[in-house]
Amino acid sequence: MSEELLIRRLKAALDVAPADPALRARVISSLPLDRHHARAQRRSWAPAIATGLAIAVVLGLALTNPLRSLPNRHPGNVPLSECQLPVYGYAPYEIDAQTVYEVGFLDASTGKFTRVSSRISPADEARMDRSSPTITYDRAAEAWVPVRSNWVSPDGMSYVYLAGNGIHIRSVWSQSDRVLLAGEPVALLGWSGGLIYYATRVAYASDLWALDAKTGKSRQVVPMQSMSEWWIAGPTAIWGSPYYSGKIERYDTKTHAISAWSTDGLIELVGLDSSGNPIVRRGDRAKPPGEIAVMHGDRSATSLDAADDTFGASDLTVVADGGRIWFSAPGQRLWVYSSDTGLLLLDQSSNRPLPNGLVVAGGCVSKDEVSLQAPATG
Repeated sequence: MSEELLIRRLKAALDVAPADPALRARVISSLPLDRHHARAQRRSWAPAIATGLAIAVVLGLALTNPLRSLPNRHPGNVPLSECQLPVYGYAPYEIDAQTVYEVGFLDASTGKFTRVSSRISPADEARMDRSSPTITYDRAAEAWVPVRSNWVSPDGMSYVYLAGNGIHIRSVWSQSDRVLLAGEPVALLGWSGGLIYYATRVAYASDLWALDAKTGKSRQVVPMQSMSEWWIAGPTAIWGSPYYSGKIERYDTKTHAISAWSTDGLIELVGLDSSGNPIVRRGDRAKPPGEIAVMHGDRSATSLDAADDTFGASDLTVVADGGRIWFSAPGQRLWVYSSDTGLLLLDQSSNRPLPNGLVVAGGCVSKDEVSLQAPATG
C-alpha cells in the first residue's frame, strides 16, 4: 500500500476535513511583508523591555525585602563608646495594658534609654515564662523576637520555639508558622550547623536529636545516657554535663565526637562566647557557685572575676557580642567583659527610665540602627 493511500484512509477513518487550499495563502498574506524588518523591530524593543523588567524586579525586592538590598546595613562590632545596648524588662502595670514588657536601647556611655515598639504579640508574651522571660533583639531582621538568641536561625530570618510538646518554626517577617515536631515533651536546645537540636529526658537520663527544618525529619545523634543532661547549642557544638560532676561534655556537630572537659569543683554552664566557648560558673560543695570563667579548647580557663561573690548565685543572662560578653542580673545590674577592659560593672539601679527587671537582649548596635526602630506608643 502506498504512503499516500494510507494517509487518505486514515483521514477518512478519523473524519478529517480536507484542508482549505487557500489557507496557506491567507496565512502568508497575514504576515509582515518585510519579515527582516519585523524581526529588527522586535530586537530593538528587547533591551528596553529587559531593562524595564530588571528595574521592576530590583524595586520589588527593595520594597518587600529592604534588608537584603542593603548588605552593609549593619556594621560589625560597634565600639563600646558608641554602643546602643538592646535591653528589656517589665512595663509599668496598667489596667488593660497591651504589653507586659518594655524593650529599647540603652546608651552605654550616657545611660539614656530609648524605648521602642517590640511588635511581640500578647499571645507570644503569654507563652513566655513570667518568672524568667526571654526576648532577643534579632539584629539581622531588625526585630524583637520572644525567644533566646540561639533559637534564632543563623540567618536571623526565622526562629524556633516550643508550644506545648511541639517545636514550631516561624518567619520573623511574615509570621508564617509551621510545626516541625509534635509528640512527647522535649528540651529545645537551639540551632547549630544549620540544624535544630533538642533532647528528650527520662528521669536522670537524656539523649540528643538533630532536626532538619527543611524536611522536618529528625535523627538521634546521641543515645539515651544515664545521669547526663544536654543544656545548650552553640555554633559548632552542643554542651551538657553529667549530673553532680565537675565535667562538661561537648558534642561536635561536624565530627559527631563527644569529649569531656574536667574542672575543679561543681559548675553551671551559663552561656557561650562568640567563638562557642562555654562560660561557666564555678564553685564547690561547701558554698554556692559564684566565680565566672570562660573555658577554652586547650582545657584552660579564663576567670572573669577575681572575687567569687561578684555574681553570686543570681540568675544570669549572658550575651556574646564579638570580643565582648554582656551579663545582666536582678537589681538592674549589667556587666561587660573584654580582654582589653576586664570586667566592668554598669550599675543602672538609679536609672529610673529603664524598665524593671532589666535584661540584656543582644549585642551593641549603632545609633543609625536604633533610628530605624518604630517608636513605642502609649
